[in-house]
Amino acid sequence: MNRPLLSLLAAVAVIASSCTASIGVQPGDAVVPPELGDPTFEVRVLAADDLGALDATVKIDGESVFETSKGIPTVTWVKEPIEVEATAAGFQPYTFTVEDFPDSALIEVRLEPIVLKGRVTSETGRPLPGVSVSLGGAIDQTDNEGRYSLERAKPGTIRLVRPAWLPAEFSWDGSFDQYDMSMQSRVIQAIRVSPEDLLNQSQWQSLLSLAEGTGVNGLVVDLKTEDGTVVYRTDVAVANSIGAVSSYFELPDVVEAAHERDLYLIGRIGVFQDDFLAADQPENAVVKEDGSLWRSNNGFAWLDPSDPVSFEYSIALAEEACLGGFDEIQFDYVSYPFGGDVSTAIFDGDYNQEVRVASINAFLTRAYSVLHPIGCTVSSTLLGIVLESSADEGVGQRPGSMSRIVDVLSPTLYSTNYGPGWKNFENPDDHAVEIVDTALRGGTGKLDGFGYIRPWLQTWTISKLDQRAVQRVVSDEGMGWMLWSNTANYSRDALPQKSRP
Repeated sequence: MNRPLLSLLAAVAVIASSCTASIGVQPGDAVVPPELGDPTFEVRVLAADDLGALDATVKIDGESVFETSKGIPTVTWVKEPIEVEATAAGFQPYTFTVEDFPDSALIEVRLEPIVLKGRVTSETGRPLPGVSVSLGGAIDQTDNEGRYSLERAKPGTIRLVRPAWLPAEFSWDGSFDQYDMSMQSRVIQAIRVSPEDLLNQSQWQSLLSLAEGTGVNGLVVDLKTEDGTVVYRTDVAVANSIGAVSSYFELPDVVEAAHERDLYLIGRIGVFQDDFLAADQPENAVVKEDGSLWRSNNGFAWLDPSDPVSFEYSIALAEEACLGGFDEIQFDYVSYPFGGDVSTAIFDGDYNQEVRVASINAFLTRAYSVLHPIGCTVSSTLLGIVLESSADEGVGQRPGSMSRIVDVLSPTLYSTNYGPGWKNFENPDDHAVEIVDTALRGGTGKLDGFGYIRPWLQTWTISKLDQRAVQRVVSDEGMGWMLWSNTANYSRDALPQKSRP
């Protein structure tokens, strides 16, 4: 620890002047020089980092106390050594002894700031970047290793804030200068709300009531659907110019309805599967050799993930929703095309795993750089199969690298997606619990970043009993979940009970 700089500046000697030719002095009278008091010196307390004056307390021989906020302390020199102690909130105290009267009758003390350092990690010990760490007026943001540094730290309450994680508070009494802390991931149990559900006010109110009366604490609302339709009134010019907007709802109305019920609000945006933008900008789309748009078996066209120009439209919609009050943006179809003969597809970049993974990660990195600074959680769906695969399955998704970029990974763990023979099950749909449990264990082992898993679960082919069993498997892993239904077919009996306060 550096010792404060104590500078003793040039002395101003005590000057005894004698008066001559005083008026009224008569011959024979004695001339008596005036009595001089004990000399004094000033103590100025400065910050060593910027040399600014500090509001400090100065003690003399442990007793006399001066507050610099009331002026510069003046100390009487009694021709004996004096112990001076200077303290200021947020700075290292310093005590020294004045052996001789200081030059220029001034002592300047520079106090070193107290610096509190440490790391912020997840509950599993992984470094958390981008955490806002504040203590009084001191604030910092953790780096990629979760490290922070607070200068001029004063005892009080440390506050940690980060999207996707629960805010945390820790008391610090100033007795140590290294403090490692951890945060808990936010556990969300959500149901999907389709555009049609929002069109039907009775249905919308019913879903809100269902969430309020059960253990559901979040809603997933479609903003841009599977074919590229934007289902709210948007100010993003591109969406309007290409005819993609179908105004099912007003953004502020949905935000207000969710938040007044303390429901976490997730906006779902389909990214690369997009009929509208692909038709308007075929130069940024996946095409065939004859120049026509490549389409998957469902008839939808795709944007080219290897073309960065295709990133900005969905990110602009996401930014609008985030600024409008959504807590999280979930990007869907963040992948290379699937569900068709990809051998006929032509991309700007090479079609190999290295390029595919780099392209998907580039999109997520770009989206994160825009959304995280304005306070939104960033999440991405991914195919359930990649949790257990050693390859990207042709879509560019690798859980490990994605977990170093986004906050939440949401694999679609629908037992209907697994064909006969998977895990030696003749009908995987009869083994939804085992399918989900195995997938989660495989995926968790692949994560090497701060991102955590919150899977999508199905509701349409398994019983209420199995739905609850699957939810429990996920919850037992400390994870949240999201339920998908095309028809809002959610049964209260298949949902967890509302916890008592």
